[in-house]
Amino acid sequence: MCLSLPWLEAMTPATDGAPKRLIYVYTPNGIVPGGWLPTELEGLPEGQASPLGELPPILSPLQAHASSLQVLSGLTQDKARANGDGPGDHARASATFLTGVQALKTDGAVGLGISADQVAAAALGANTRFRSIQLGTDGGQLSGQCDSGYACAYSSFISWQTATTPAGKESDPARVFDRLFRGGLSPGNATQRMRTQAQRRSILDFVREDARDLRRLLGHTDLHRLDEFESGLRELERRLVNFEELRVESVSDESRPSTAPGSPSERFKLLADVLVLALQTDQTRVATLMVANEGSNRSYRDLGSTEGHHSLSHHQGDAGKVAVIGAINRHHVELFGHLLDGLAAAREGDARLLDSSFVVYGSGLGDGNTHSHHGLPILLAGGGDGSLNPGRHVIWPAETPLNNLHLALLERMGVQDVELGDATGVLAGI
Repeated sequence: MCLSLPWLEAMTPATDGAPKRLIYVYTPNGIVPGGWLPTELEGLPEGQASPLGELPPILSPLQAHASSLQVLSGLTQDKARANGDGPGDHARASATFLTGVQALKTDGAVGLGISADQVAAAALGANTRFRSIQLGTDGGQLSGQCDSGYACAYSSFISWQTATTPAGKESDPARVFDRLFRGGLSPGNATQRMRTQAQRRSILDFVREDARDLRRLLGHTDLHRLDEFESGLRELERRLVNFEELRVESVSDESRPSTAPGSPSERFKLLADVLVLALQTDQTRVATLMVANEGSNRSYRDLGSTEGHHSLSHHQGDAGKVAVIGAINRHHVELFGHLLDGLAAAREGDARLLDSSFVVYGSGLGDGNTHSHHGLPILLAGGGDGSLNPGRHVIWPAETPLNNLHLALLERMGVQDVELGDATGVLAGI
């Protein structure tokens, strides 16, 4: 058994600077008009930028990260439109978000294209244990039809390895942790899980002797960083054990669900925490994370509504429904903020992990009420190891392909001269 360590100053001679990371976070059902765009953008000519000041209500949970954030307006995903294929905007929204390819609509079969994250994974995956990691609070459905004749896979996945194969997505944070840091050891049934837990010491206990030898070679700064890393790992392991106990004890082994019960928000945060740990230990440099599957009709009772998210998104101007949708949108942004908090807290030398990352948050739908696919709500966070110009709100000319942004990020990741869906070129000026 081994332990993956964070980046330490003692590793500097063997590295060529901090590696860059590419992370995509997807939110379903679009964004309610109003409360997303900063007011200073009103009247701003296309192609112009404005410094970010006080963020609008939906984005306000990210105020602490404003200096690391870009709000990108005017981007479009044309292949998410019907283009002669009729209804099914939700399936097309998620299917095309990272591909820019018109989704095949026929009898549950799939036909799409490789996604931007998997282009990066194919080019860079040899550098890490895992080419990429795909996560989401909802499980993935591979069979059946879910949206007006489109295969359910389109709504369940944003990451596609080939035109016909989505990249497998994991929704159980404990299983992700086990796969990354315990060699894939699964808990088994409740009795076996408890027996295994009783017999197995903490990961850190297994490597304590080796860590003691390592400490003799480290300077003061690295020792402090290693202490912080070990403390964080122990705390995350404790939280995952508690989460797993809730999952097992709430249902029998025979009826065990494919995803853990309880709060989807807590599940997202745990997935985000495990993802940060995976990136910090360089298990992977490419990841996707879905807040929920596209078209999700999850209700948010803690926000004051029993009606489902998808149903509410078709508010038809009802002020009460618009207010709840705005609260859901803000809540999802808060979850994204939790991921950014983790990336900002994780250190890599003198820099934050966030400073070497490209983190995109957005949806394949603009206004969920009208099923629009232009003016998409897109955020770009991180510093990209100095290759980005954050702290701005930029408006791009109408119909600028979202895939142009993907190409720009791939280029900064070191992946150049690739074709991606309907991209017309590399998005300049980010």
